[in-house]
Amino acid sequence: MTTVEFVVKLLLQKLSDLLIQEAEFLSGVCDQVEWLQAEFRRMQCFLKDADTKQEGDERVKNWGRDVRDVAYDAEDVIDTFVFRTAILKRRGFVGVVKRWAFIFNKLVARHKLVSEIERIRNKIRAISESRSTYGIENIGQEAEMSSTRLRLQDWKLTSPLDQEPDFVGFEKDLEILVARLMKGELCRCVISVVGMGGLGKTTLMKKVYNDTRVKTHFHSSVWISISQEYGVRDLLQNIVNCYKVISEEELKKLNVIQLRHIISEYLKEKKYLIVLDDVWTYEAWDVLKDAFPNMNNGSRVMLTTRNKDVALHADARSQPHELGFLNDEESWELFCKKTFPGHVNSCPQYLEKLGREIVKKCHGLPLAIIVIGGLLSRKEPWEWENVHKSISWQFIEGEVKISCILSLSYKDLPYYLKPCFLYLGIFPEDYEFHAKKLIQLWAAEGFLQQRGDEMLEKVGEDYMKELAQRNMIQLAKRSSSGRIKSCRIHDLLRDLSISEAKENMFLHVVHENVGVSYTFRARRLAIHHNALRADVFYVSWGVIEGHPRLDWISNLHTLTRVKAGKWMEGCLGKLTNLRKLGIGLGEGEFDKVFFESIVHLECLQSLFVAAGSKFPASASFKSLFNLHKLHLQGELEGLSESCEFPEKLSKLTLRDSYLRRDPLATLEKLKSLRILRLLEYSYIGVEMACSAQRFLQLKCLHLERLYQLEEWRVEEGSLPSLLHLRINYCEQLKKLPEGLQHATTLKKLELWNMHPLFKARLQEKEGEDWKKIHHIPSIDIHYME
Repeated sequence: MTTVEFVVKLLLQKLSDLLIQEAEFLSGVCDQVEWLQAEFRRMQCFLKDADTKQEGDERVKNWGRDVRDVAYDAEDVIDTFVFRTAILKRRGFVGVVKRWAFIFNKLVARHKLVSEIERIRNKIRAISESRSTYGIENIGQEAEMSSTRLRLQDWKLTSPLDQEPDFVGFEKDLEILVARLMKGELCRCVISVVGMGGLGKTTLMKKVYNDTRVKTHFHSSVWISISQEYGVRDLLQNIVNCYKVISEEELKKLNVIQLRHIISEYLKEKKYLIVLDDVWTYEAWDVLKDAFPNMNNGSRVMLTTRNKDVALHADARSQPHELGFLNDEESWELFCKKTFPGHVNSCPQYLEKLGREIVKKCHGLPLAIIVIGGLLSRKEPWEWENVHKSISWQFIEGEVKISCILSLSYKDLPYYLKPCFLYLGIFPEDYEFHAKKLIQLWAAEGFLQQRGDEMLEKVGEDYMKELAQRNMIQLAKRSSSGRIKSCRIHDLLRDLSISEAKENMFLHVVHENVGVSYTFRARRLAIHHNALRADVFYVSWGVIEGHPRLDWISNLHTLTRVKAGKWMEGCLGKLTNLRKLGIGLGEGEFDKVFFESIVHLECLQSLFVAAGSKFPASASFKSLFNLHKLHLQGELEGLSESCEFPEKLSKLTLRDSYLRRDPLATLEKLKSLRILRLLEYSYIGVEMACSAQRFLQLKCLHLERLYQLEEWRVEEGSLPSLLHLRINYCEQLKKLPEGLQHATTLKKLELWNMHPLFKARLQEKEGEDWKKIHHIPSIDIHYME
C-alpha cells in the first residue's frame, strides 16, 4: 500500500507544479484541478492506516488498488496536458492566422482537460462511496498510531561500507575448499559448491576466491557470474576482457568458437582458477568447458549451483561440496551482527528469548537471518513481537520458502524507498548496476525527494545506503574516495522486487525469447535480452528524435552523446539543473556559445568535452564550482595558459591534448584531485616529475600511450595516498620512477605492454626495481613480446 501512497504523493506534486507553471493555460479550469488536489490529499491521509490493515483484509487491498489506478489515470491526464501545452508554447503565435490557430488549439487542450478531469472525478466519487458500501469507512482513524517511533539503536548510513560482509559459520567450509584447490591431482578438475538459494554459496566462494593463499597459488584467476539468463558470447567476451589479450575493436569481430580458442590458448601456459557463479543448467557448462584446457598443472574451475546434477555433470569424479544450514549458535551470532551492527554480544537480555525464537523460524538460512536482522535493527523492542507473529513458514520440496520474511522487510520500507527497490527489477539477474546511473534514473523518475538545497545525487546516495543498511541490496564496489560505485541484488530479493512491481502495476519484465502478451497495464516495461543487457521503456513517454530545444525541460539532469549545434543558443545555459553533460564540439564553430553557456550550469558535476581539433585559448572551467569529474579530449595549448580547473575537481582525464610541457607541474596544485588519467597523446614530452608534498589526495594514477615518455621522477613525500597505479603502452619508459618505494599506501600496480627491460628490472628479489614494488599486495604485469 505504501507504493500507492508514493504514487499519490508524486501526483500531488505534479498537480502543484501544474497550478504554478501552467496558470495561463488553466484559466477557467483551476477550480477543477484544485478539487483533484484536495481530494487526493484526503485519500493520502487514509492510505497510511490502510497500509497496516490491508494484510488481513482483501477489501482494503482492493480499495488501495482503485486509488492507485485513478492516481495513474490522473497522472496520465496531467502529462498529456503538459506535453500539448509545451508544443503550443514552442510553436508560438506570430501573425494573425497563427495567433487564432494558437488560441483555438489552447481551447481544445483545455476542453480535453476538463472532460478528463470530470471522468476522474466520477471515479473518485465511486471510490469514496465504496468505503461506506463495503464497511471500511474507519480507515484513517488510527493513522497517527502507525507513525514512526524511535528506533532500537542509532545507525550510520556508511556503516555497511566500512567493513567486510559478515562471515559466520563457514570457517570449516572455507578451509576445506582452499585445501581442495591447492592440493590433490594435477589434472584440471571442477570443484562445485551446491545448495539452495540464500545459503551463502556466493559469499563463501568470494571468501575462497579472495583468500591470500589462493591468490598466490594461481597465476591467473577470473570470476564470472552466469545466472539463469546468459549470453554465451557475452560471457566469453567478459573472460577475454579480464585477460586483456586483444583490443576492444578486435574482440567485437570474434565469434564464439574464436573466443573459446583465444581463452584456451592464453590459459595453456598458466595455472589458472576460474569461478563460475550461479550455474543453473548443463548447457551453461557445456558451452564454456572447451575454453578451459587441461594441462595437468593443477588448474581448477569452481562453480556454484542449486542443482547437484549440474555439479556432477561438470565433473563426475569430483564430489560436490554441499553447503548446510547454520546451527543455532551460528544463526544467533549472524543475527546479532546484523541486528546490532558494530556491537558484540549486545542483544539486551530481555530481548534474547524472543530474538532466539525469531531466529529459530529462519531455520539456519543466512539470507533470511540477514534480512530479518536488518528489519529488526530499525524496530522498537515492543515491535519485535509483531514481527515474530508475522513470520510463517512453508516447506516446498524440501526447501524453505523465505518469501514471507523477504516480503515483511519490503513492507517495512518507508514509502520513499519502495519505488527505488521495485525499480531494481529492471536489471537482469546477477547484474552489477552502476550506482551513479541508478541514482540518475531514480531522479529522472521523481523518486528522490528534495531536501532543502541538497543535491538530489546526495539524496540518492543516502537512499542507496539505507537499502544496503536494510540488507535489501549488496555492495559490489566502492570508488577510491569511498563512495558506492556499484551494487547487486540477491536473486531472491530480485524475484520479490519483480513480483511486487507487477502486483502494483509498477513494472513488467519480459524476456526477448518468450512470447509477450501486451494486455498488462504496467507503467514501465523492461525487456531482458540476456544476462548483460536490458532495455527499459516508459509507457507514458515517447522518444525525442534529434536535438530540439530542451530549455523547457527545467529539471533535466543528464545530457550526453550530443553534438554542438544551433540548439545550444539560448538553450544550454538555461539547463541549470544539469548534473552530467557529454558533448562533441566539432570543428570549433560553436565553441564560443558553449563556453559562454556552461558558466550558468552551477549544478554540473560531470563534464565530457571532445574538441574536433583544438580547444580555444580562452577555455576555462573554473566557474563550475560543483564540478567533480572532467574529461577533455582535444589539443590544449598548455594547461596553465588555456585551462583553469575548479577547486572541487576530483577526477580528471586528458586525451589527445598534445601537451609539450610536463602537465604534472600544473595538476599537482589541484588539492582535491583523487583520480588522474593521462591517456593517449595527452603528453608528448620525455620527462615528468611528481614534486614532494604534492598530489596529497590522489588515489588512482593512470598513464597510457605516452609514447615519448622516457623518464618519470617521484620525489619523497609525493603521492602519500596513492592506492592504484596503472601504466600502459609507455614504450620508451625503461624503468619505474625512483621514489615509488615511498608510496607505502599503494595496493595495486598494473603494467601492460611496456618495454622488455621492465621484465629484467622487476625480477623478484633480483631485479633493480624489485625494491620499489615488493611492498605492493597486488601486482599485474604483462610484457610486450
